[in-house]
Amino acid sequence: MALLLQLQLRAWLWTALVLYVFAGSWKQTDGQLHTEDHADVNVFHNKLEDANVMLELLWEGLEIEANETIRLQDEELASLRSAKQFLQIFQHQVPKTSEGIKEQLKHLSQADAPLSPVEFDQLLFTSVYCAYQIRSIQGLDKNLWISFFSQLVDEILHDLCKGFCPANSTLLASWPWKEKPFYLTSLKKSYHSNLAMMKRGTE
Repeated sequence: MALLLQLQLRAWLWTALVLYVFAGSWKQTDGQLHTEDHADVNVFHNKLEDANVMLELLWEGLEIEANETIRLQDEELASLRSAKQFLQIFQHQVPKTSEGIKEQLKHLSQADAPLSPVEFDQLLFTSVYCAYQIRSIQGLDKNLWISFFSQLVDEILHDLCKGFCPANSTLLASWPWKEKPFYLTSLKKSYHSNLAMMKRGTE
């Protein structure tokens, strides 16, 4: 059971990160794109390369210490400017308490318009934080973080659905694959391939 949960968690986290690359940068219209000289310090994905860096940072591994300090295990990556910006946002803009995450979920449930790039970053980074908590926490408290992670992933999909879903439905999960937005349909094959690869790696 624990192995299955770990596989599902890793698969969901991988999917969320790929969504970040495909959709996070795509969500910005031409009028919202930042130049390198005018990048918003509160937004990690000012350009697609930043999203690729994020994937590399997370795959190399984060360490969340008892005092909630976040650090990267790879010192060479940690020296990159984009990595420092990533840690700055992760450290200071991501809620790390149950009350803070509940407040974020409440805010998200009331948002009708698509999230801003800043809000989208915070949403995804919070889901990453919850994934790490699930891995490190034992006992009944783990169930709370599993619930948070599930709700946050739902909010990611819900936000990506805005502007695409029919007026009477905002649940992408209920759509046939052929009718889903392109950034989701492109994940189907890769998602199953990655999950199969992870299963083989644990045998």
